[in-house]
Amino acid sequence: MGRVYYGWCIVAIAVLANMLVVGSTYSAFGLFVLPVSAEYQLSRANMNTALILLNLAAAVVAPLLGRLLDRFPAKRIMMVCAVLLALSFTVLGLSRSLWLSAAFMTLPLAAGINGAAGLTMNVLVARWFVAQRGRAMALSVLGLSLGSVVVTPLVGFLIETQGWRTALLMMGAAHGLLLMLLATFVRERPGPGEVESGGAPRPTTSAAAAQAPAAAPARPLAVGAILRMPQFWSIALSAAMAMGMAQALTVSVVPLALDEGLTMLQATSLVSMIGVSALVSKLLLAVVADKLDRVVLLSGLFGLGTVLNAALLASEGYATLVATSLLMGVTIGTLAPLVYTLLADRFGATSFGTVRGLSAPISSLMGAACVRFAGEVFDRTGGYDLMFGSFIAAQVLAALLMLSTRFLKPAATTMSPAATSA
Repeated sequence: MGRVYYGWCIVAIAVLANMLVVGSTYSAFGLFVLPVSAEYQLSRANMNTALILLNLAAAVVAPLLGRLLDRFPAKRIMMVCAVLLALSFTVLGLSRSLWLSAAFMTLPLAAGINGAAGLTMNVLVARWFVAQRGRAMALSVLGLSLGSVVVTPLVGFLIETQGWRTALLMMGAAHGLLLMLLATFVRERPGPGEVESGGAPRPTTSAAAAQAPAAAPARPLAVGAILRMPQFWSIALSAAMAMGMAQALTVSVVPLALDEGLTMLQATSLVSMIGVSALVSKLLLAVVADKLDRVVLLSGLFGLGTVLNAALLASEGYATLVATSLLMGVTIGTLAPLVYTLLADRFGATSFGTVRGLSAPISSLMGAACVRFAGEVFDRTGGYDLMFGSFIAAQVLAALLMLSTRFLKPAATTMSPAATSA
C-alpha cells in the first residue's frame, strides 16, 4: 500500500483550522451580541459596527498577508497569527475599555483569522495540488461550514455556563494551543519524491495553460504587474459581484420570509437549509471540480444566480423560499473554492497568496455595497423587488465578465521574468 500524499494532510489541517477559527469568530459573533451590549450598554447598531470593523480590517490585512505568504514560510506566519488570535481573545475577555476592544477587534483579530486559517490554508492547498486542486480546495473549506455545527455550539455553552469574558479567555488559550499544534504539521511544498496522484493536470482551453504549473516563475509576480492584467479584474470583479449578491440575499432571506407572513420558525429553518445545502454542495464540488472547465462552471453558477433572483422576484409562499434557499446554499458552498482554484490555476501557486490577498478587498467592498443596497431598497420601496431585478442584470454581467477570462492567457505562462520583481 502506497504512502498517502501529504497534501491530503494539509487539507485536513485546513479543515480543522477553518473550523476552529471561523466557528469561534464569524459564526459565533451573534452569541456575544446580547451579553456584551448589555454590559457596555450598546445599541445593536453599535454592536454590529464591531463586525463591520472586522471586515474592513480583513480587507486591509489580506493584501499584505498574501504578499508575505508568497515570500516567507507559511508555517511561521500561521504560528505568529495563532498567537495574535489567542492574544486578541484574551484582551477582549479582560478589557474594560471599548477603545482597546475595538483596536483588537480590527487589525490583530483580522490578521489572526486570515493568517491562522483562511488565507494561509488557501495558499498551502494551492501549492500542494495541481491535478486535484479543485477537489482539495473544495474539501479544505468544509471547515467553514463545520465550524458553525461543531465549534459555535461549544462557544454558546461556555458563554451560558462561564460568562462571555471567561469564554473568551478559554477560547484564547484553546486556540493558541490547538493552532500552534496544527502548525507544527504544516509543510510548505511537496518534496522531490512526492507526486500527487490523480493523473495528468486538468485539461484547459490552451496548451500554454496546461503547462502553467511547470512554467510558474520562481518568484511571485509584482503587485503592479498583477493589477495591470485584465484577467485579474475579470475574475476578481465577477466573483466579487456574485459573492456580494449572495451575501445580500442571505441577510435578506429571514426578513423576506417574515414579510410574507411566515413564522419565525419557518424563517429560521430557511437559514438551516442554506447551511446544509452549502455543505452538501461542497462535497459534490469535490467530485466534479477537476473534471469541468472552471470558467464555464463559474459562469454557469452566475447564471444560476439569475434563476435564483427571478424566483425570489416571483416568490409566493414557503415552498418557493425553500427552493431558493437551497439554491443560495449551492452558490455559497461552491463559489469561493472555485474562485480560489481558478486564481491558483491562472496565476500559479507561487503568486497565489498575493493575488488572493489583492482580490479580498474587492470582495469585501462589493459585499458591503450589496448589503447596503439591499437595506436602502427596502427602506425606500418597502420591499426587495428592485433588488432582485437589479441582481438579475448584475448576475448576467458577472457571467459574461467571467466568460471573457477564457480568451486571456494564464499569467504564469505569459509573464516575463522581469515582471516578477517586487
